[in-house]
Order: sequence, then structure tokens, then C-alpha cells
Amino acid sequence: MPGDKRICSGCITDPFLQETIDQSQDTDQSCDYCGGDRPTIDMFSVAEMCDRVIENFYEVSSQSEAVIHHGWPADGDDLRDVLDSLLDLPTDAGDDLADLLLGIWFDYSCHEHRYGEDPSFIKKSSLARTLSHAWQQMEESLRHEARFLNPKAANLLEDVFGSILNDRTYQGTSVVEELGTGSAYDILYRARVFQTLDTLESAFEHPERHFGPPPPGKGTAGRMNAKGVPVFYGATKPEIAISEVRPPVGSHVVVAQFKIVRTLKVLDLRQLGTVRLKPESSLFDPETIKQATRRDFLRDLTRQIVTPVVPELEDHRYVVTQAIADFLSTHPKLNLDGIIFPSAQLSDVTDQPGSNVILFNKASRVLYSDERYGKRTCVSLYEYDEDSPDGRLEPSITTKENLIEKDADVWDWGVSERYQPALQLDLDAISIVEVEGVNYNVSSYEVGHTVDKTKKGEPENEPDF
Repeated sequence: MPGDKRICSGCITDPFLQETIDQSQDTDQSCDYCGGDRPTIDMFSVAEMCDRVIENFYEVSSQSEAVIHHGWPADGDDLRDVLDSLLDLPTDAGDDLADLLLGIWFDYSCHEHRYGEDPSFIKKSSLARTLSHAWQQMEESLRHEARFLNPKAANLLEDVFGSILNDRTYQGTSVVEELGTGSAYDILYRARVFQTLDTLESAFEHPERHFGPPPPGKGTAGRMNAKGVPVFYGATKPEIAISEVRPPVGSHVVVAQFKIVRTLKVLDLRQLGTVRLKPESSLFDPETIKQATRRDFLRDLTRQIVTPVVPELEDHRYVVTQAIADFLSTHPKLNLDGIIFPSAQLSDVTDQPGSNVILFNKASRVLYSDERYGKRTCVSLYEYDEDSPDGRLEPSITTKENLIEKDADVWDWGVSERYQPALQLDLDAISIVEVEGVNYNVSSYEVGHTVDKTKKGEPENEPDF
């Protein structure tokens, strides 16, 4: 019987399966395919392992309506080709293994084949379903059971994000990027909307405090922060910083440039969705299905995180992203300072697309933003002359040099190093943008209309609402 035959690790190419056979220490029976005296395993056990691999990583393509009813050729590979790609067996061993699998898949009670008599398979496009279901349950728990100290959320977030320091993309790069001097990103832009020029002028009295994040205890909740927890929402391009604050027509936007003054580590969501399995991963290793499920889930999750949220749903959707930010910012091993991700607000910057950067509370302090450095700046918004007797907007600022302390003197000895200032406002790179109009990229959908011709007294046809 094919199931009783023995096969050795030398006849199989998968490293994990080779190691499994070698650890069996069963050397009493030689290999039925090469005659070698190495440790062997029975073919039925190999068939059971192949059954699990095909169930986990493949889906049948030969049972579609196009194949069964219209006679179209099935996509993918037939069973023998799948087995060759998995194990590269000797021809007679591959034939025996295929026969064993067809026997395992045959239900004698109803005389039906699980995948058909001559199945073909394609690899599953996504394995994320199981983890997606667990994530949905976590979201419900965060919204309706416990926002803080939620063990269900903590455990799942650890499963999803706890190993990101070891993740690599298909290009072999890390998903954690460094920002700061000498890196690809050493300058960030932040925008703030002002409805009146009076409030804008007041803000210039202490620009580091008013154009950076709000002080602790102030500020509204955002995508990555709870109410009163300051974080730095910035961008790698000024155009993106403006678009992200969604300024109304007629308002003024201050765009400030900040220099990163110490090295920061951020999770790159642009890369997280391209995480690959380790090259040595085996589909026969039970850990691989977990890793593949996580890989595919990360691809879906990154799209969800960066998707724009309409104002009516912000409170609902931000609960989860805030929990992610809290987890990443406080995890002792990850030690991350923020997140970088693509902007969805500005879709026409295609030559060199920019990104959003969120720096967590511990990395969002701005040099000279403490209250003791305030009111060292004078601002003049208007220039008056014969051509403009009412004044024209021509802003300028003047700072008192003797009130600016040396960098070495602004160290806050009351906090740890990772909470020291990470940003410095460039007073020579501030601009005021007057919003005169807004452009939208839209998709248009025609609304169909039908007339109900039912006469009065006749039974009405209920509309398909």
C-alpha cells in the first residue's frame, strides 16, 4: 500500500520536513524510493501534512462555474504540479502521494471528492480572515467594554505589532525608519488654521508654543491621540501639511518648518504592508501559517489605518488607532517615537509623493516651547504705503536675541532623555497661506430614477429599499 511505504529526508527538498524526518530516528526501514538507510517516515504521514498545507495555503480552482459548465481550463496547477513545487519528489513518490491525497479527500459516505476528481489549485490571495475576525472583536471590546487596561486588546496588539523590529520587506529593508540629521527626513512641516488675523498675530508672540503641538492637557482627540495628550502631527511636504488640516476658504494657514534635533525611530506604515515571510520559511512549519496570516492582515490593516475618516465617524474610528498609538509608544522593547504613513488628502502630488508623520508625546516637544520663553517675538502683519493705505499682508517677525538660550541650557533635568525636545522651529521658514479656493478629485455617479405607474386602488409594488 502506498501509505505504508517509507521515504527518507534525502528524497524531499523541504528543509523543515527533512529535519522532521531526521529527528524521527527511525532507521530500521530503508527508503522505498532510493533504498537509502537514512531515517524515514511513512508516506501516509507525509500525505496528511500535505493535506494541511493545501488546506491552509491553497484554494481549488477547478470547481468554478466557468470550468464545470463552460469547459474553460482551470487556473493554477494540478495536484502533481503542486506537490512538485512543495517537495520535488521522485516521480514514483509523487504519484503515490497524489493517490494518497485523493483517497483522503474522498468521502465514502456520499461518494464525493472534496476538491473534485481532477483538482487544480491556486494559492490563496489572503490568509487574514482569522486574524481579521479577532481584530473586529477587539474593536468591539475597546468601544463597548474597556478602553484602558483591556487585556484582549493588549494581547492581540502584541501578536500583530510585537515583532515588527524583526520584520523585513520584499526589498529586505526594515519597517522601522530613523528620522533626524543625516537621514532621508530631517525636516517636518506642520500647519495650523486661523479664522482671524487677530488670533494669528497673537500666536506669533510665542511661535514655538502655538505652531507646535498643544501643551499637555490641551487639544482635542485625533487619529493617534486621546484628548489632552499632545502629539506632533506633521508632514514631509508643506502642501500635505496644509491639506491635512482641511482649511476652509477665507481662512489663513500658518505653515511652520521644524528641524528634528535628535534621532527618532518611527514605524513606516508604507512598508509594513509589504512584509514578507522569512526566506527559509516552510509551509509545513505550523508557525508559517501564523506568520502568513499576520503578513496578510498587516497589508489590510495598513490600508484601514491611512484611510480618511469623515468627521461624523472620527470618535468611532479613532478609538482603535489611538489604542495602536498607545501600544506602540509605550512598548518597552519597540521604543518607537512615531509613525510615518502616506497622505490620502493630497492625491495630485505624484512626482515625489510625501507622507504624514505623527510623533508620539515623548517625541513631540519643541525647543523653546516652554512658557518661560514666551513673548520674545514681535510680529508685523501689514505694510502700509501710498499704494496700500489700508495695508497689505506682508508679515515679518523680530526676535530678541538676548532671550534665546543656548541649546545646552534648555535641557530639562526633570524628565528622561527620551522626553527631551526633539524638534526646533525654524523661524526663517514660516509662511502664511491665504486659502482662496479648494480643489477636489471626485468620482461622479448618476442616480437612476423610475416612475411607479401603479394606479390608485391597485396593489402597490413595494420599492426595493
